[in-house]
Amino acid sequence: MASSSFVRDLLTNWGLSEYIKNFEDHKIDEVNLQLLKEKDICKLIPEIGPRAKFIEQLKKYKRQKSRNESKNIQEATSSSASFITAGKTSSGNCQHSTTMGQPSPEKRKSDGDDANKQTKKQKRSAASRKTEILEKRKSDGDDANKQTKKQKRSAASRKTEILDCKKKTEVKKIMESLSSKLEKLTSTKLTDFLRDKFKTLEKDKKKIVGVFGKTGAGKSSLINTILGETKLLPSGSQGACTSVMIQVEANMTNDKYIAEIEFITVQEWEDELSSIVMARTCELGDDEDMDDSNDDEDIITAFYGNVGREKNLEELMDKRCFSNIPEFRSALKKKFHCDTAEELSENIRCFTRSDTQNDAFEPQYWPLVKCITVKVPNSNDLLEHVVLVDLPGNGDCNKSRDEMWKKFVGDCSAVWIVSEISRATSEKECWEILDSTVSLFGNGGECQSISFICTKTDVIEMNQKDAHTNILTRNKTTKKIVRDKFQKRKEVKKHFSGVKDFFKVFTVSSKEYRKRKHLEKEETEIPHLQEFLRNLNDHHTRTSDYISGAYGILSLIQGAKKSNMTDNKDLCESLEKKLNDNLKSIGDSIEESWKVFDRCLSQGVQQSEDSCEKLINNVISPRGKKHGGYHKVVKSLCKHNGIYKPRKNRGKEINLNERLASCMRSSIDEEFKYFFPNDKWGPIRKQIENFTLVATSLIRDHPRWSLHLRFLKMEESELKAGLNYELRKKKKEIYSTLTKSIMQSMHSCYKRASLHTGKDSLKKMKDEIHQHVNVDIFRKAKEDMLVCLTELKNIIVMQLQSKLERSIEISLKTPDSLILPEDVTEDYNKIKKLMDCSSTVTFTSILDTQPTTQSMSGNGKKHVQVCWWRVNISIIGM
Repeated sequence: MASSSFVRDLLTNWGLSEYIKNFEDHKIDEVNLQLLKEKDICKLIPEIGPRAKFIEQLKKYKRQKSRNESKNIQEATSSSASFITAGKTSSGNCQHSTTMGQPSPEKRKSDGDDANKQTKKQKRSAASRKTEILEKRKSDGDDANKQTKKQKRSAASRKTEILDCKKKTEVKKIMESLSSKLEKLTSTKLTDFLRDKFKTLEKDKKKIVGVFGKTGAGKSSLINTILGETKLLPSGSQGACTSVMIQVEANMTNDKYIAEIEFITVQEWEDELSSIVMARTCELGDDEDMDDSNDDEDIITAFYGNVGREKNLEELMDKRCFSNIPEFRSALKKKFHCDTAEELSENIRCFTRSDTQNDAFEPQYWPLVKCITVKVPNSNDLLEHVVLVDLPGNGDCNKSRDEMWKKFVGDCSAVWIVSEISRATSEKECWEILDSTVSLFGNGGECQSISFICTKTDVIEMNQKDAHTNILTRNKTTKKIVRDKFQKRKEVKKHFSGVKDFFKVFTVSSKEYRKRKHLEKEETEIPHLQEFLRNLNDHHTRTSDYISGAYGILSLIQGAKKSNMTDNKDLCESLEKKLNDNLKSIGDSIEESWKVFDRCLSQGVQQSEDSCEKLINNVISPRGKKHGGYHKVVKSLCKHNGIYKPRKNRGKEINLNERLASCMRSSIDEEFKYFFPNDKWGPIRKQIENFTLVATSLIRDHPRWSLHLRFLKMEESELKAGLNYELRKKKKEIYSTLTKSIMQSMHSCYKRASLHTGKDSLKKMKDEIHQHVNVDIFRKAKEDMLVCLTELKNIIVMQLQSKLERSIEISLKTPDSLILPEDVTEDYNKIKKLMDCSSTVTFTSILDTQPTTQSMSGNGKKHVQVCWWRVNISIIGM
């Protein structure tokens, strides 16, 4: 029985059962119950009367526990003494017996030896028992210390989080007030620039965690449990898996549970229905391997019921069929605002799952859904800057859903692969998901970590006696097997740099986390995943960035109010020269990558030309497939630009374009990982991070313009963050260029091939493809990728140049200070003070930045210069 159960029983026995939930919410267990301080008890039991009763009962419990432990040791000691006494008595009895029976001297010696042996054995047994008790007490103490340290860290983290929220709220109020004043001012270069800066400050790019796994793996239950909700996302073993993507994020505005349902377009639905209706009448031959007709009918019956099987396209598109979801025909999102998670779950169930168990027909709307966004209140600590996305494993037949799926996968900062623990090592599907998507979130994406999550660890054989030990043993064994299996997947690992802890394995139980029958909360490893999200959420860094941005804006306003934009010609020239030097360094770095890729791609083109026939046959004439039975696959592949997607994710996607690009991809993978790694800085990222205009020496040499230079330093940091985002975005485009280029080159071929019908149509389609593929297609793909690299260079250089030149002009050359809001010194000093709380470097308040107030130190340096130098150091460290 878990410790929390012990606490529940204790509170019930003490007549304080109404406070059980408070104790569980604060994770009070048998160990930390004894560590509670008076202030902790006040939070748990606010009322004086019950609190006094609890304190008295707790004192009695501690005294009794102490007595019991002392008694155990005394028993061990007395047991040892009794064993010794017993040994002596036994020896005396033997002597008495000898006298009575007159045994031989040999017999007396033998009996004496046996008694001595028995006595020694008893002494060892008693000593061993005493040692075990002492070791157990030490172990319990160690566990309590570990728990206490963890609780202290957690408490410190929560305290920092609360302080960050307060600081950010205070700064937001200041910036909102200034923003409203700015809106009333006349439009000028400076005011327009400041308005843009205020808007940029409020933007927040969230990190995405992609959650993959087959039906029944426990994805929904896992997400629900992590967020502390029992009934949020619809879950259960019944119902069919759908292609609906569900993204879960924090509701930052109120306490409502919100769902926003986005539909595919009416035209997309009509095209899908048209394809299904045509398939009913078209005879394309016997395809025993890839027949999707049953899946097509499932889509029809889910929404229309069995009567839909008999309807034609016009009847299926009748507007009366959509009367219950008018948002679909109006191209609007359907929204639900609910008071509870359970209410929301019931409302969205028919949009996410197909309930196959109901006898009475109820329309299921999931075939029309593109994506669902669920917003959860009171989840800021986990989801303020993070989005959890429940993703199907292999995309979707619908074009818009598939494009959204690929974008989500490519944007994942972390990937979770979810599988039942009993199937994690043997089941192919979860590993196939990893293999088939890695090119999208690896070199083609921005994933920095992969987690393999084994669920339902509580499910064990009923006849196993020690459930706790067996669960933990199986968890440990499974983790090792999964890690070993991952290490063998070279095609997956080649996308990543092998940073420590990049691949992690978790063994979790949602059920045990809630009920704690066999495991403690920590042992369910749900808290580990919650901590993973907290680290990704990173409140402190986001708050620091926000305050730093606000500080930069106020520095510009404050500086503009206190200067007349004269006598700064030398400073401007120095900044412009440094800008040009830095731009050249970045350009040279990207040029170097261009040369490397040019060489590698040339080798890839040659390899592709040599093996193109084999590559084509592997897709359109694979071994083991009957000649006529593969007709539908090739036909569908040609009709969909070289891509065949089985319905409802049954089987793997077949992509001829990817196969044709495979040699070229392989030729650049290692170099691509070097120049554009996800899990560390590559050469281009380093050049961006090392870029700087405003060095500490520049601020020291120009104290009069220190506020303006501080603003430029903030601009520099913001621009770097934006360029790194642009770098990640552009590198995904570059990596996908080869496949996209080949698809474009093959488009006309696919179109011609799809028109072939009748006898020998399969052969004609194959011949069409073979005849069209030549070396020019691969050469064009190479050139397209190199063009993308050149575009990357131009984007980075042009953005740095144009934005920083504009910032220099606005801060140092634009005399619009008279129309700015009234004096902002008070607001400036407030924000500076908040930054001081987040920094180990001391700030000093601004009184006057004019040179006439500067005093000289003994070494001839001005105090105000040193002050601005310190300020700059603090900003860099933020």
